[in-house]
Amino acid sequence: MKWIAALSLVALASANGCVSRAPASAPPSHEVAPTPIAAIAGTPARIRQVSLPRAVVLRVPFTSQAPLGDWAVRQHTCEEASLLMVDRYLSGDHSGRLIDPMTAERAISQITMWKPAVDLTPQQVGQVAELHMGWAYTILPADRLAMEEQLALGRPLIIGVRTHGLGNPNYPGYYTHYEQPGWSVSHYVVVVGYDQSGDFILNDPGINEGHGTRITFAQLIHAIDDLDHAYPNLNAGRVFLVLTPLPINS
Repeated sequence: MKWIAALSLVALASANGCVSRAPASAPPSHEVAPTPIAAIAGTPARIRQVSLPRAVVLRVPFTSQAPLGDWAVRQHTCEEASLLMVDRYLSGDHSGRLIDPMTAERAISQITMWKPAVDLTPQQVGQVAELHMGWAYTILPADRLAMEEQLALGRPLIIGVRTHGLGNPNYPGYYTHYEQPGWSVSHYVVVVGYDQSGDFILNDPGINEGHGTRITFAQLIHAIDDLDHAYPNLNAGRVFLVLTPLPINS
């Protein structure tokens, strides 16, 4: 998340409870992830010939983009936090728990050194993962079925959005400055699952309450479109990014 009016926003976030400590516990026990199969050689990217699970929740560990609470410094590190969460999950951390803050802080600082710009397109995020973290990446259209397929394959999704477009009132200025520049800003989230009602589940690094939040598909698409309209330089269309140990055959 990219706070433009950093200091005033941090103060408001504190007033709204947006800098309280993120939950350290794993998601409820009934939210069980399928065995990830992203590393199996020859696994196709699309599995439409197979019946999808009614619900999938991948136990992706969580960090905010400001793990030590220094939001003024960590205005532009949603890409780093999103990459860190997915990297740890694909590397075998299926705890679904809060990443140790000092560990997350060091990792975010390292990934920042790899970024070619302050704010990245989905392709640039994928390139950072490929060049520096050893993952293949692909960008796919953000339709519901494609998203559910990738989640069923054990692949978290990285999606560019605009913060207030997510409809989450925990964001600073949500009620008083709705979608105003400097308050509603470009952002990345990690989609970790979907439930039986059809809602998607997010690890949102932009707020400390972002662990396991739920969003409707329509609201998520709105947040993607909102980014594209407000930030044409980051406009990639309705797409999402997935990382895998092997190239994906689309």
